[in-house]
Amino acid sequence: MSDADLETALRATLAGRAADAPAGDELADTVTRVGTARRRRRRVAGAVAVLAVGAVAGLAGRGLVPVAGDGDPQPAGTPPAAVTDLVTCNMYNEWPPFDPVLLTERPALDPESDLGIAVRTTARPSIAARLIDHWTLIDQVGSTAYLLIWMKDTEEARSLGGELATAVYTQAADGSWAYQGGGGGCEPQRYFDDGLMPGWWSLRTVPSPDDTSVDIEVNSDECSSGQSPADRLTEPIVEYRADTVLITTRVEPLPPGGYTCPGSPSAPLTVHLDEPLGDRQLLDGQWYPPRPATPEP
Repeated sequence: MSDADLETALRATLAGRAADAPAGDELADTVTRVGTARRRRRRVAGAVAVLAVGAVAGLAGRGLVPVAGDGDPQPAGTPPAAVTDLVTCNMYNEWPPFDPVLLTERPALDPESDLGIAVRTTARPSIAARLIDHWTLIDQVGSTAYLLIWMKDTEEARSLGGELATAVYTQAADGSWAYQGGGGGCEPQRYFDDGLMPGWWSLRTVPSPDDTSVDIEVNSDECSSGQSPADRLTEPIVEYRADTVLITTRVEPLPPGGYTCPGSPSAPLTVHLDEPLGDRQLLDGQWYPPRPATPEP
């Protein structure tokens, strides 16, 4: 019954039964009971509303429902969409991406497999066998196998460029394997799936804790006939963590064509931060693991 209906009924009752009207204290008790019942209903409704709001807030806090004014909820610290959980040995998409767990677990290639026998006997790479510790199969795409070569921890092996080299093998129709190339080092880098070319950077000036921008120089190792990447720089990816800030720079690829590789000049870029740097360390997010930023040479 609404408030208006209740008031009408009370007036009718009082008018029609004036002689039997209750005493003032009895009427007060009646009104009190009605008021108490209403307040109880309102408290229950209010409690339900509070619980509903609390449930929505709790779900929103866990990133399950959007909050008014927000877009799709994102868990705190979620990397941008272009960033994947994979790494690669070659920043120019000539090497397949792979799970970085292979870099720590270092599973050995089966020495008795056809490929394992080939890399030890008939299809030797250009690296001397005495320098090789073992092999890891990264991926096989069709008839092409991509392998990492773990070098022994010797001075001679280190002089060739580090502990990790690469090799590519192809399989013929008869099942035999042939060495196609590689032998270069592998500097693991984070893999991006948006088609942009990665860049690496150095500090133009060392920022202070109160700074909300960082001045850097962006470099690209792609063959560009000596062209600067300045007009192809894209918005950098900035990732904020508890004790570090990762900055990852990338550039638009050059149009198709033949380019020489004399190196290219760096391009200045100012990266704006959402908050002061504080005492966090700046890292170049292109590499895996991320590398500390260094001043420009």
